[in-house]
Amino acid sequence: LLVALAENAGRTLSREQLMDMVKGEELEAFDRSIDVHVSRIRAAIETDPKHPRRIITVRGAGYVFARFQDGDR
Repeated sequence: LLVALAENAGRTLSREQLMDMVKGEELEAFDRSIDVHVSRIRAAIETDPKHPRRIITVRGAGYVFARFQDGDR
């Protein structure tokens, strides 16, 4: 999941797109497993997971892996 997000940095990906990239299966509309995994990844890579700077939630659209420029870290 992290690789899929990082390879598409700066691009908003829906849960369905992420599930297809990771598992190659269609995502059930009620399946929130992507959210759980994103939360776990944030806990591992974010300085403050409650205020993420790397994996951003785009309300109603999905997630985006933020691109950083020199000095933004």
